[in-house]
Amino acid sequence: MANEVPGPSGPDGDALSQRLAVELTRAVVRAEKKLGRTLDRRELARRLNVSTSSLYAYLNGTTLPGSGVFDALLAALGVPGPEAGRLATLRDDADAARRLRPASARTRIRRSAAALSAPRQLPLSHPAFVGRDAELARLDTLGSLSENPTSGSAAVAAVAVVEGTAGVGKTALALHWAHRSRHRFPDGQLYVDLRGFGDDAVMNPAEALQGFLQALGVTPAAVPADSAVASGLLRTLLAGRRVLLVLDNARSADQVRPLLPTGSGSVAVVTSRNRLDGLVVREGALRIALDVLPRYAARTLLERQTGADRLALEPREVDELVDLCARLPLALSVAAARTAAGPVGSVGAMVRELRHARKPLDLFGVQDTDVDLRTVFHGSYALLPAPAARLFRLLACHPGPEIDATACAGLIGAAGPPTALLDTLTATHLVRQHTVGRFALHDLLRLYAAELLDDGPPQERRDGTERLLRHYLDTARLADHHLEPWRPTTGEPPRPGAAAQPSIGDRATATDWFESELSSLQAVIAHAAATPGLEPYAWRLADACAVHLRRSGRRAQRAAVHALAREAAGRAEDRAAHATATRRLADALSRLGRTDEVLELLHEALRTCRGLDDAEGVREVRLSLVRVHASRGAPRRALPHARLALAMAERTEEPLAVADGLTAVAQQWERLGEHTVALGHARRALDLYTRHGHLDGQAGILIGMGLAEQGLGRPAAAVGHYERSLDLDRALGDRFREAHALEHLGDAHGALGRREEALALWEEALALFEDLHHPDAGPVRAKLRTPATDHTAEDNPAKDCPAADYPAAPASSQLSP
Repeated sequence: MANEVPGPSGPDGDALSQRLAVELTRAVVRAEKKLGRTLDRRELARRLNVSTSSLYAYLNGTTLPGSGVFDALLAALGVPGPEAGRLATLRDDADAARRLRPASARTRIRRSAAALSAPRQLPLSHPAFVGRDAELARLDTLGSLSENPTSGSAAVAAVAVVEGTAGVGKTALALHWAHRSRHRFPDGQLYVDLRGFGDDAVMNPAEALQGFLQALGVTPAAVPADSAVASGLLRTLLAGRRVLLVLDNARSADQVRPLLPTGSGSVAVVTSRNRLDGLVVREGALRIALDVLPRYAARTLLERQTGADRLALEPREVDELVDLCARLPLALSVAAARTAAGPVGSVGAMVRELRHARKPLDLFGVQDTDVDLRTVFHGSYALLPAPAARLFRLLACHPGPEIDATACAGLIGAAGPPTALLDTLTATHLVRQHTVGRFALHDLLRLYAAELLDDGPPQERRDGTERLLRHYLDTARLADHHLEPWRPTTGEPPRPGAAAQPSIGDRATATDWFESELSSLQAVIAHAAATPGLEPYAWRLADACAVHLRRSGRRAQRAAVHALAREAAGRAEDRAAHATATRRLADALSRLGRTDEVLELLHEALRTCRGLDDAEGVREVRLSLVRVHASRGAPRRALPHARLALAMAERTEEPLAVADGLTAVAQQWERLGEHTVALGHARRALDLYTRHGHLDGQAGILIGMGLAEQGLGRPAAAVGHYERSLDLDRALGDRFREAHALEHLGDAHGALGRREEALALWEEALALFEDLHHPDAGPVRAKLRTPATDHTAEDNPAKDCPAADYPAAPASSQLSP
């Protein structure tokens, strides 16, 4: 038969032939397990275009197949790439032993041992490998350390552990570096796939030891049966040699330890989806944790596999495909293979399919299970303990980009942060801890978790989502209470729910919590607003976030959140909630200068409140109308609303509501030039706010008093009011009003002839306005360019005074859960 080679002669040739026969038999057994039936040898021979007798001769080791037939046989048996490369090397070694010229037995053994002592087992590296420059540099230092140990250090082999989630390119990095560094290891390179994940049985260290020892010249019969003895023999054979060992796809440190060299000069590179802390602690391994590719590298990977010219025709689609693949190398490679096989425009087609697919992971499915994305993810998920698997599934309920440990507790209904479960998920690289206490998973893993959740009981998702929303609502209300502790509440102050809450005990910790959770809060509000039955969470969460959004100057986000709340209340047909959300949206849009739209919304809210006989709602809308007319430079239109709001408050005798009304009236008299009348109302408001510890109200009315004092020609008195307001604004974290207090304080100093102090204050105010991207930066910038020494509120009478938006409405306007 063409390409057939008689079985190797001599003791070494026989050993190699028998070893190859054993390996092929194992491959047949594995193939039969996958198929669930016995392989038909005649059919297999027909596919290989050889006789049945020849096939049996290959399998029993009496005949060595030619390289072409051998490759076809391995493909027919489904032998994976790395394993196929190792067996091809073994076949070539057997062929080389056969070709040796006859010599004395001792010479023949010496030559065979010399050939086998420098194995070259590395599989092919990925031809489109990109990026990872920092990781490659760290591996280079590892190789240098093995060659040149530091002075006085013990002579030990160097070990690296390349860790990361499934499909992130761990094997690609290890093999790329191994091929690049082969010259450093003239005594050979060993490779083994330890099968730590997937459907195949995990490789026992004894099996890997046998393969390594035979590759180094030990006959099968001479391999010790005891794994500890075999491990010692491996270390003995590697002593004094410079050998690279690539231990791929390891599940645990215990699986790897028997395979590690101990002598200087050798290097072991281990890859794993798990965090192998034991190797780092005991063996001093260098840990290299891989994340998804940077955007530029992800695009380069697509270009190398698809063609830069072709991708240049669809630049936007390519950018979106990079995002949809979560910059995961395996997903990018599968996408590249699909698009490269299609016509021009395939990138855009795949983007559209991914965007609208019910199960997007289907589009990353391929026949080869080792690169099928869902199968690869399942290899990690299937090994999780049940509680960790449940948490992983439920993470799909969280719509935000990241989640903290206490929110995870809320998600699963635990009494405290599930530290152990999160450690399990991070150790398997299914979840990434990108900052202390905050966790994330990339979009494709999120899709996989969502599939698992959808395939389970429907109630699991619903219950998890409600627990998560309740956690955020309870915590947001607790934090909001600490932002305005003076605000009256109905019933008991907010308390932690069933799940553990973050340590929120004062204004600073409340503000920190809102800052860290703002993106998550926006996401869960949007999710609740769009989910039938969960709409009340949307407007209640928006209400709890209102003070922080206002103080932090997030004008666009504030409007977006209240718009979602209004839409949710409308869909739920809750008229009272819709009126409140409409008023809050109007207040937010007023800050964006959309006054015509604001007036329309406020009149709608006013009609609804009247129809509901909601006197408190009517009063609050009146105050909002005061603010919008004042911002338009129309104090005469604002004053009637202010007087009505004050009269309504005086009938209820609620002190803070009265203070709000007095503030609104005082501000309009000040704008109308009636400064003495304004001061009279303002002093009464300040007294009420002070008695009830209402810092927001104090800060707002103090600015109004300062403006009135300046209007009366008393800038020195105005300075004192502005400085008190400024201190309160900074304590409250109200950046918008802080900027206005600085500006007005600069005006007062300018009126006193203190030009340098005025310029410094205006510059500080300008920096704040610019940081907030607020249009009020313009007038301040003009003051800095103007040589005048007296700048007062009359310079810009239509300018929106920040006090007009303060204080916030009393707690009676807050929606109860």
